[in-house]
Amino acid sequence: MKTTPYFEAVVRLNHPEVQLEWIERVLANPVKTEVQVNGRISYLGNISEFGGRVLRVVTESDGETVHNAFFDRNFFKRQQRGEEPV
Repeated sequence: MKTTPYFEAVVRLNHPEVQLEWIERVLANPVKTEVQVNGRISYLGNISEFGGRVLRVVTESDGETVHNAFFDRNFFKRQQRGEEPV
């Protein structure tokens, strides 16, 4: 898996709970994909091992170089209300 320097320097330190296996799983089978204004792509997927919470994985525009990964509370709450796909 390719990553940006930001991911290695910041994300891995600030979000040690995020496992690389989960990132790969979300990229392979997202419940939703969003293209950001800056061209980066967000992939969202539920992680059953982490209480079903939603992991947001942000890649560069190539769709494979991981820039950021974090648990998205807002998307998870919208899922619970039926406003987003599960």
